[in-house]
Amino acid sequence: MAMARITVLGECMVELSPAGAGPDGPLYQLGFAGDTFNTAVYMARQGDAVAYCTALGEGDPFSDGVLEAMRREGLDTHLIRAAPGRLPGLYAIALDESGERRFYYWRERAPIRDLFSMHSADLLLEAAKAGDLVYLSGVTLAVIGDIGRARLKDLLAALHADGVAVALDFNYRPALWPSAEAAREALDGVVPSCRYISLSGEDSRPLYGREADDLAAQWAAAGAEVVARDESHAVVVHQPSGRIATAPPAKVKPLDTTGAGDSFNAAYLSARLAGRSVEEAVARGHRLAAAVVACKGAIIPPAAMPG
Repeated sequence: MAMARITVLGECMVELSPAGAGPDGPLYQLGFAGDTFNTAVYMARQGDAVAYCTALGEGDPFSDGVLEAMRREGLDTHLIRAAPGRLPGLYAIALDESGERRFYYWRERAPIRDLFSMHSADLLLEAAKAGDLVYLSGVTLAVIGDIGRARLKDLLAALHADGVAVALDFNYRPALWPSAEAAREALDGVVPSCRYISLSGEDSRPLYGREADDLAAQWAAAGAEVVARDESHAVVVHQPSGRIATAPPAKVKPLDTTGAGDSFNAAYLSARLAGRSVEEAVARGHRLAAAVVACKGAIIPPAAMPG
């Protein structure tokens, strides 16, 4: 596939994921992950040129570890801003017997909260205008704060007006927002700038009291390509020209569902930017997500990537 140039906005955190049982209780392994970071890594593994825009601490082993992880995956780090004396956010994953996960966060002073007070929006705008896609999520919007959201809304509108594609994964996390109303207002502010939108019923029902398919049809009529997912993992893609329904993928028994949606988005968008059909993009998304849920942690070893 042809290489796309992509700018991804968000946060990479320190991840503690289950790694079995020790003599004194559960063992955890340390990694680095975050919803848009996961997508950025998997986009880069598809062969795309990906720059990650975030804020990190400086000089501590955890911020340095995040940077090393990004460089190891081939991500461009020139849009990262340093926040001396601050530590990256931290989260831990707890899994139930079916592999479903719950997240526990320590991120109150994470540097991402000040991204747009440190970051030159002009630099970001210039980099994004030279590319094919800007990618963000509802988590990105939640953690950058009111000032960041206002600035980002204007920046995305300018990019949209300039013909740059914007992709948004709703990824609604209630714990990150003061209220569903605040989240809905922020998301509604950027939806008009988006060419690609991804959401599920878990996003649409608490935010809008509507099914994902219903919302997707509305936004597609306004010009977006919207991927609507349901609990069976069946995907319906709404475009201005109509609706394309795809069958659920073959069932797999997950070991850890962390990163499944992030990896699906990466493969889907990489395929669409390369000119692949919606059906092929969905199939590639399912194939990568199936590989991801068969491993522990959000970022799987390169050797576990599907061919």
